[in-house]
Amino acid sequence: MPRASWTGFLRLSLVSCPVYLSPATSEAKRIRLNQLNAETGNRLKQQLVDSETGEIVERDQIVKGYEYDRGRYVTISDEELKELQIESSKIIDLDQFVDRQEVDPVYLDAPYYIYPDGELADEAFRVIGEAMAHQHKVGLGRVVLSSRERLVLVEPRDGGLLMSTLHSADEVRPAEFSSKHKGQIDTDMVAIAETIIERKAATFDPEQFRDRYQDALHALVESKTKGLAKPSRAVEEPPKVVNLMDALKRSLAQEGGGGAAKSATAEPKRAAKASAGKAPAKAPDRRQVAMLLPVSGGGKKKEAPAAAPVQAPARGRGRKAG
Repeated sequence: MPRASWTGFLRLSLVSCPVYLSPATSEAKRIRLNQLNAETGNRLKQQLVDSETGEIVERDQIVKGYEYDRGRYVTISDEELKELQIESSKIIDLDQFVDRQEVDPVYLDAPYYIYPDGELADEAFRVIGEAMAHQHKVGLGRVVLSSRERLVLVEPRDGGLLMSTLHSADEVRPAEFSSKHKGQIDTDMVAIAETIIERKAATFDPEQFRDRYQDALHALVESKTKGLAKPSRAVEEPPKVVNLMDALKRSLAQEGGGGAAKSATAEPKRAAKASAGKAPAKAPDRRQVAMLLPVSGGGKKKEAPAAAPVQAPARGRGRKAG
């Protein structure tokens, strides 16, 4: 049974079931460095001191306070904080449902698994999850975590539920990409870049990712604990790109398994030139998919080309049909 970091209820309208949360991620395997006294090698400890007197303050003397004016505080006890309860302190209320793709990934924060708390909760828990899965929707709700109410997204996952805390709107910074374009982009260069991307295409597999910095840190720690030679590591900065087309061609040759750059670039260049002037007619309009389907004319009238002027007889027939 995973360790619970929060216990309460999951509610859909009048249906509720007891649940608990458990973090979906962990940093337990990361190497953490301690602060030591360079002369003695002893570990350091932090102490809280009075900012005015400089005296050390013991833990049992510490209280929380809010500075409402310069140098003036109102204190709040732990008991008062415990009594400060709102509904989302104990209930994750799913009051809205949206399509998953509507939620911008920039709002996603920390993931948690939601588990039913006890056998009696299992049926209602599964019903809520199955209903969301069938409707292809995710639920939005609120929950109090770490002394603040968080907006959360709840979605079906592997027969259970995954909850992700969301950043609030005032926590997300707007993008500041420049809208100024300095001339047209070379279509040949774009075509080559597309080919490189195609050749490097893969399926997402997080098992293939390793934290190379942590690996290097592990190796350094091992070498020092075993008295071995310190591993040598040097990272060179990539050369500056002076000629973008030349860099793209060399990249394509490298990704092509050793073929010559000239022959490797011929295909995307021909494709780019061949598509010039034809792309507007063939490129699919993803916003109006239905408009791209063949339209039956009933055999009564042959459609004129889109660029041809409308004939007077055609307008006449259109008025009779209306």
